[in-house]
Amino acid sequence: MARRRSTPEEETEINITPMLDIVFIMLIFFIVTTSFIKETGIDVNRPEAQTAAKKERGNILIAISSSGQVWMQKKQVELEQVRYFVEDAVAENPESSVVIIADEEADTGMLIDVMDQVRLGGVSNISVAAEEGAG
Repeated sequence: MARRRSTPEEETEINITPMLDIVFIMLIFFIVTTSFIKETGIDVNRPEAQTAAKKERGNILIAISSSGQVWMQKKQVELEQVRYFVEDAVAENPESSVVIIADEEADTGMLIDVMDQVRLGGVSNISVAAEEGAG
């Protein structure tokens, strides 16, 4: 059996196209499956509750400051705008849930008003965030 010698003109090349295809497919997969966390825009001092339980994060976060300001998507919004933000989010994802992060010094009336606006926006799954208390 005679072996054929390779000449310098017949150098082999490595084809990286299949590897690039796999990398792009993985990139698309991770982009599609990533859930983007929408921040409220302010930090609040949540009240403590002995019965507080961890839940999956809601995809709509609303913060109420101690002075009664309402924050969504890193912007201060008026109470009447909450409904429209919620309606837009429900149009994107019909199974939306809302987490209201109210400061412990926030007015209870404001919390109820925000909850009403959320329900008018089409979401009935509403949670109020609290810190786990010592018990």
